[in-house]
Amino acid sequence: MDRFALTETQFIRELIARQNENLHISYKDFVMQVYDLCRNKQEKGFAVSALLVVEVEISALQTATQREDVNNALVSFIDKALHFVRNTISHYKEVDFIPTGADELIDRVGLNWTANKTALIEIGYAFKVAKCFGNNISAKEIIQKLAKVFGVDMPDGYIYKKYAEMRTRGKSDSRTYFIDTLGAQLNDHMFKEDTKDEKNKVEEPSMSSH
Repeated sequence: MDRFALTETQFIRELIARQNENLHISYKDFVMQVYDLCRNKQEKGFAVSALLVVEVEISALQTATQREDVNNALVSFIDKALHFVRNTISHYKEVDFIPTGADELIDRVGLNWTANKTALIEIGYAFKVAKCFGNNISAKEIIQKLAKVFGVDMPDGYIYKKYAEMRTRGKSDSRTYFIDTLGAQLNDHMFKEDTKDEKNKVEEPSMSSH
C-alpha cells in the first residue's frame, strides 16, 4: 500500500490544478477511497499514515488559497475535504480493531490440497532437510502447518507411518515420487513454452512480409 495513494487521487489533482468543474464527482470518489482504505483492519497504521499525508497536502492547499484569489467553490471543497479527513483520523485512531485470528487468516488462503497426503508429507520432509524454514522446526511441525493451511487432516501417527513407507520405496531408484513428478511436469511445461516461443519467432517474419 502506498502512503501517498490519497494525494494522487483525481480529487487532489483537481484541487492542485485549481479545477472545480468536476469536483463534486471527484470528491465523492475521494470519500469512497478513504472508506476503502479504512476498511482494512490489518492496515490501521498504514491508513492513518496515508490520512496524515493527505491532511498535510490539503492544509497546504488551504493556506495557499487563502493568499490567492480563487473561486468559492474550490475553497469550499478544500475546507470540506480537510474537515472530513481530520474527523476520519480522529475517529479511526479511537477504534480498537480485534486482530484477525490465525484460523480466519487460513480460511482466507482459499487453497485446497487435491493431491494425496503422502505427497504433502514428502514436501514437508524436503522442506525440513533443505532448512527452508530454518533449523528450529521439525518436519512434523512443518507438515502439520501445511496441512492446516491446505485443509488436510494429518494425525501425528500418520505422518511417521507414511514417512517410514517412503523410506522403504525402491532404494535403487528415487524415493521422492511426488517431488520427482513435480520437477518433471514443470520442466516439461517450460520446454513446451520454449518450443512455442521459438515457433512464434519463426512465424513472425513470414507474417510481416504479407
